[in-house]
Amino acid sequence: MPIRNVIFDVGGVLLEWNPPAVIARLHPDPALQANIRRQMFEHDDWLEFDRGTFSEQQAANHFANLTGLSPAQTLALIRATRESLQPIPGTIQLVEDLAAAGVHLYLLSNMPVSTFEYLIQHQRFFERFRHRVISGAILVVKPEPAIYKHLVAETGIVPAESVFIDDLLKNIVAARECGLHAIQFRSPDGVRAELRNYLPDAGL
Repeated sequence: MPIRNVIFDVGGVLLEWNPPAVIARLHPDPALQANIRRQMFEHDDWLEFDRGTFSEQQAANHFANLTGLSPAQTLALIRATRESLQPIPGTIQLVEDLAAAGVHLYLLSNMPVSTFEYLIQHQRFFERFRHRVISGAILVVKPEPAIYKHLVAETGIVPAESVFIDDLLKNIVAARECGLHAIQFRSPDGVRAELRNYLPDAGL
């Protein structure tokens, strides 16, 4: 079937995602940095923050208990991390090229609502997407099948006519199990090259 839709993840695909750099800037001690990574950003409860289980302040309080930092320090980390989410130029150009070719664009991301509300105020390219599914708004996260099914139900897209792009292999596998085509993001040029196989007439 012809491909009509391309679905993008956000962190690590459209925007840089590098919490260790943010941690190192705010907390120079290497041992503390390792503890923060382990007990905050790599902890299973970070996914619960993405899910919408915690508000931003509740997450700050929760991770303060896990890391030994103060709630103010963990809140500062959360906010500094979202502010560090800067566009990956090659991917943004790909979005523009796909939009110009008439390809339908969608967003599917694990992210707290507070982070997304910040991002849409600062990044105009989000206007290119016909529909945006954010985990924190629907209380479901990737790679759970329900989030892919939610996107399909909300938009009416046909999975076999759609390609999903994500940096995490587990999310790619889950998307394929839900009937979507999928590309694992490693670089903008790599994704562009793979998309040419699906969209030979898009001028990529």
